Amino acid sequence: MVKKFLVQNWLIIIFWLIGLFLRCYRQDQLLGFYYDQGRDALMSTDILSFRHFPAIGPTTGINGLYLGPFWYYLITPGYLLGRGSPAIASLFIAFIESLTIPLIYFLLKTFVSRRSALIAAFLWASSHYLIRSARWFSNPSPLPAFVVGIMILLSFIIFKKRSQLWPWLFLLLGLSFQLEAASAFFFIPIILTISILNFPAIKKTPLKTWILSLATFLFLLIPQFLFEFKNHFPLTKTFIGFLTGKVNSATGQTWAIPNLTFALNRLVSYYHIFFSKIDTNVTRASFFFLIFLAFGLILLLVKRPKNKVFVINFIWLFLPLFLLLFFVGNYGQLYDYYLTGYFPAFIILIGLVLDYYLSFTPLFYLLLIPYLSLNMVHLKNYLIANPDGPTHVSLGNELLAVKYICQKTLGKDYNTDIYVPPIIPYPYQYLFSWLSAKKSCTPAKSNLVPMLFTVYEVDQNNPQNLSSWLQRQQNIGTIVEEKRFGGIVVQQRQRIYEKK
Repeated sequence: MVKKFLVQNWLIIIFWLIGLFLRCYRQDQLLGFYYDQGRDALMSTDILSFRHFPAIGPTTGINGLYLGPFWYYLITPGYLLGRGSPAIASLFIAFIESLTIPLIYFLLKTFVSRRSALIAAFLWASSHYLIRSARWFSNPSPLPAFVVGIMILLSFIIFKKRSQLWPWLFLLLGLSFQLEAASAFFFIPIILTISILNFPAIKKTPLKTWILSLATFLFLLIPQFLFEFKNHFPLTKTFIGFLTGKVNSATGQTWAIPNLTFALNRLVSYYHIFFSKIDTNVTRASFFFLIFLAFGLILLLVKRPKNKVFVINFIWLFLPLFLLLFFVGNYGQLYDYYLTGYFPAFIILIGLVLDYYLSFTPLFYLLLIPYLSLNMVHLKNYLIANPDGPTHVSLGNELLAVKYICQKTLGKDYNTDIYVPPIIPYPYQYLFSWLSAKKSCTPAKSNLVPMLFTVYEVDQNNPQNLSSWLQRQQNIGTIVEEKRFGGIVVQQRQRIYEKK
């Protein structure tokens, strides 16, 4: 049976292995271990040590509004397996995201064709941006795998009349809400619209199935409900304030009919956000891809309207984009990662369109040439990047800086003072505590001692803040030795004591 499976699916296995390799290669050097990742690592340590079990998760882009705690618990097995290593923990998340590749293949092979499945899976496996997103090690990173899982369950419910799968769909839906709220917020109207259009296929769903589905969704919200009751509903008040334009709004509105300028700017944002997934810098080739895709979508809508997987993905992509034209909150900002939950539909639609073109002529395989040439150059440059660059900051040189201090101070009394652009040096707090727990580092003293190590990262956006911090350090201690690790500078200082 295993041999038969390998013979039938060897190509998608190769695509997945290549995609997984590209998501893991040199992650110990290139992982962006910054404010969010350091905070998450400290939270995971609390969970593993049974000190604290969070009821809310990371903050969203809305001030005072937090996700559920699922992300913290999802990364904890990675930290457990890696014995505290952020690199190994990030590989655990990259592995989950890489499952998007075979999931896309399974969806399209089951309900459309093997060729469209291979095309879409290949695009997801090899896209420079999607690989970088998987390596980001942040809560939106694994969302695509959950999204395709929802699409698969929805397809089986509608096309195969598997109504017993609704609770599993609601489970993935609830978990998706805790990974990236900006995307998941629109999953409900998407699923509702698709269900209404396919009402005959779901109308016989037993009442107990609906009750179990709703209970599954609400069960995932219990930690947040308890947090709300305990703290007098701060998240609910913030959410209502956001919906009514009182939070994160310069105009006092969150939803409004857009003017022409706003609508055009948002459409341009869509263009850049989505087509960067196949053309990293959005060059002139992107416009060609846009025309190619738009024409193909029109043909599929006219020629093959009964292709329900196409319809599901069409609604999944374009319904939220239409609704977002009326979203003017969050100061009018629309960040790339807000649309993470719709990237799978975009790639799947490209796969379906290319498959449709290939039914006429294999010449459309030539489209892969500009995709590969434009995409792979950027991917190669990223994967072989030298961490010694003057502005480079990642886990590789952060660890070198921390280990340097640990070696210099093993068994000695010392203090540290750290500057990072987001102000709170969570990454270094975690790395020092992790190495101390491994007996590779002596913990810094809380009281003042003569030996002081100052650590700072380059701050290109706010150099005046770094300059002011360095000026204060001159009044605290004189530099004995200085060492640079890429964009990180470590200074050993002798503390200056005021004469009494």
